[in-house]
Amino acid sequence: MSNIITIAGQKGGTGKSITAVNLATSLALSGKKTLLIDCDPQACSTQWCGIKDLDYKCDITWVLSGRAKVVDAIVNTRIKCLDIMPAEFNLFQVALKLAKNSGNEKILRFFLKDVEDDYDYIIIDSPSSYSFLSVTAMTAADWLLVCMSVHHNSIEDFHSLLRMVKYIRTTHDVPLKIAGLLFNRCETKKQIESFMKNQNLSDVKKLVYNTFIPNDVAIKNSRKLKIPVVLHDIKSPAADAYLRAAEELHFFFK
Repeated sequence: MSNIITIAGQKGGTGKSITAVNLATSLALSGKKTLLIDCDPQACSTQWCGIKDLDYKCDITWVLSGRAKVVDAIVNTRIKCLDIMPAEFNLFQVALKLAKNSGNEKILRFFLKDVEDDYDYIIIDSPSSYSFLSVTAMTAADWLLVCMSVHHNSIEDFHSLLRMVKYIRTTHDVPLKIAGLLFNRCETKKQIESFMKNQNLSDVKKLVYNTFIPNDVAIKNSRKLKIPVVLHDIKSPAADAYLRAAEELHFFFK
């Protein structure tokens, strides 16, 4: 059975989508069968994983609208062990319709039962904020990996996320837990420690990954090229960090 992990971020700019793409790629490169699901109408993960020029006929929109099975919307990437369920902008239209009926937030969790035994990891990229699709992405998972930024986050953001976790546990009877906090765009661990102290988050310090993703021009360049940074420049500091973060995540689930 898969470890289903939603990459969560309360605000834009925390590196959520780039983390989803590179973490999924790093897990796949280590030999773990991985499915990346793009649950964001902006489709950043779809764009950055390098499948835009592949010929695929349907995506997650078709699945959530009942027009296709999950297996029909899964695309094999050029990376061994990595598949993706892509998204398009019209996903927001389906979300608007589904949001009208209470309980539809569990729809993705229900559909993933068809493929969860086929993968070691299922990584879900969720939209920022707390829209229907965000709740759906979190409800589909058993774990959240929270992307943090010393430049964008605050204690209020984290407490809001905890309230959402409690809501999902209570309302949808989902055993959602936090798998850790991964900091992006950092320079040093001391910067993270200072942020945690200033934001009164010292009590969750044990959840912070030892690995952090540094500011690195390789990330910007890989986004332009629409490929994961670990494939663009494997020797870059960012690529090394994502590979270590994937190893740390895998060790967590051992």
